[in-house]
Amino acid sequence: MGQNVHTLVFLYSGHHGKDGFKVGMNEYVSMQHINRKIQECTSVEKVIAFVDCCQPEIIKVKEEHRLIQFNATASTDTAESLRNEGSPFTKLLVQAFTMKASGGKCALPHCKCRIDGLFITIDSLSHYIEIHRQSGLLHGMEPEKSLIKINWENECLAYNYSYKVEFRFDIVLPSPFTSNHPYKVLATTVNDYDILIQKILFPRFAGRRRYTVY
Repeated sequence: MGQNVHTLVFLYSGHHGKDGFKVGMNEYVSMQHINRKIQECTSVEKVIAFVDCCQPEIIKVKEEHRLIQFNATASTDTAESLRNEGSPFTKLLVQAFTMKASGGKCALPHCKCRIDGLFITIDSLSHYIEIHRQSGLLHGMEPEKSLIKINWENECLAYNYSYKVEFRFDIVLPSPFTSNHPYKVLATTVNDYDILIQKILFPRFAGRRRYTVY
């Protein structure tokens, strides 16, 4: 709230009921609380929301604010979550925004889907979701979108990265060794720095004594 944020992105994927969004074992956050906090962000002009839960509600923004909201299902319906796989709707969103950059493949076998253009727009994302809904990837869910003060054909959601996003690490061995060992890691594999060091980088250079990552 203290930052000069122009566009606020809100994403929730989980359980939702009469007590609100479930964020802990017995902890809930109401939609009223979310609405109030967003409205208190004075610098925000546009809210982009992805709500993946049962009976999703529409975020209430100030009159002068713009809203783009994608819901996993209708306000009267339940959302699906697969055991050991998570939500198909959230996975589809991640795929839409990151598949090109991560070098990944569609969750549907033999699917050659892609979003063209320099930007991901409301229209292109809506079409992307719809073709995968028709293919059965969403297991019967009927996603909906809500727009307030939006030109839905032209409004951009994000850059459409068409190249792989990678981090390069230079493994530098201590003296008397002089070799330098570069290694690239896809951005999607870096979620925890300690795990990156211990399980991704270290095994590649385990036989080379100690090393430092720059």
